[in-house]
Amino acid sequence: MKLTLKTLLLLTLVAATFAACKKDDDNGSPEDNLTSTTCWGQVKDELYDPTTSTWTDAGVDDCSKDDCTNFKSDKTISFDEGATKCDPSDPQTSTGTWSLSADGKTLTLTQDGISIDGTVVELTAAKLVLEYDFFGFKSRSTFQPK
Repeated sequence: MKLTLKTLLLLTLVAATFAACKKDDDNGSPEDNLTSTTCWGQVKDELYDPTTSTWTDAGVDDCSKDDCTNFKSDKTISFDEGATKCDPSDPQTSTGTWSLSADGKTLTLTQDGISIDGTVVELTAAKLVLEYDFFGFKSRSTFQPK
């Protein structure tokens, strides 16, 4: 389940919708910002509580903190488990593809024939925030370059 969650999360990262593309001292396009670093790492994971309409910090597992996601300009993506794997049987690296909608609001990640769409809340060269639905739960993940 950990690999599936990570895969879906990373696919969502790529497929997320750009609801608010904030520029922080970079003039690059959303795609340029996404591909400007060779390693995006997850720094925050949140779950939405519909009863209170608030986001709750879900924490990032220690074994996921050293993971690396690389969005390449040829629309491929690579995922590296880092030195500490959550599941020792997971492959060290895996690959997939990504696409961004014409309006820059939806990022789609595809791996092993499974596609996930996400909404891009923020995308700069220094930060990526994605919201997505994961098995009926609304989630938000924040990534920064490593």
